Amino acid sequence: MGERQPEGDDIQDALDWARQRLEEMGVFKAQDGLRWAAAHGLVLSVWRNGPIEDAHASRPTSRRKTLHDGTMFARNSWLTRQAFDVLGSDDPFRLYALEDLILDRGMSGRDAGEP
Repeated sequence: MGERQPEGDDIQDALDWARQRLEEMGVFKAQDGLRWAAAHGLVLSVWRNGPIEDAHASRPTSRRKTLHDGTMFARNSWLTRQAFDVLGSDDPFRLYALEDLILDRGMSGRDAGEP
């Protein structure tokens, strides 16, 4: 029905491969590099590669104004910074604030650099 979940040696092979790729990308050389990579992946997974991408790629309609590349870049950068802060926080409820930001439909139409 779904994809087979890795087990035993498969998990170790996947971890070894991921560590090698992260090493090749220089993630471990940068200060907080792994946290930055996780924040970027989180934003890609839950915000960027979703309905917002469809809205960004589609042509403008009367219901949706153009979502410019600069706006998308600024919003992605800002959300990645928010995710980075959440991932470094000791507050167990901090993730809910990030969820609210990601789910804020009105935010995608505003200036992305402003919370």
